[in-house]
Amino acid sequence: MGTEELTPREFDVLKEIVNGKSNKEIASELNVSEATVKTHINSLLGKLGVTDRTQAATAAIQRGLVPLESLRKAKS
Repeated sequence: MGTEELTPREFDVLKEIVNGKSNKEIASELNVSEATVKTHINSLLGKLGVTDRTQAATAAIQRGLVPLESLRKAKS
């Protein structure tokens, strides 16, 4: 990861991205606006050193930030 750690909320957003949710779905799940979700996404992309959601999800799994077990549970 970069020099900065993800905030708890950025981590929540990242987990939802890994689970394939849209900005609208993430906003609903976290009870925030879509604009807030976009702000968190832009911030976490920079901190992870990636340029898009797919790269963020891949990095999260590769770096062990979001374990694969959580994906299996989310889809059950």
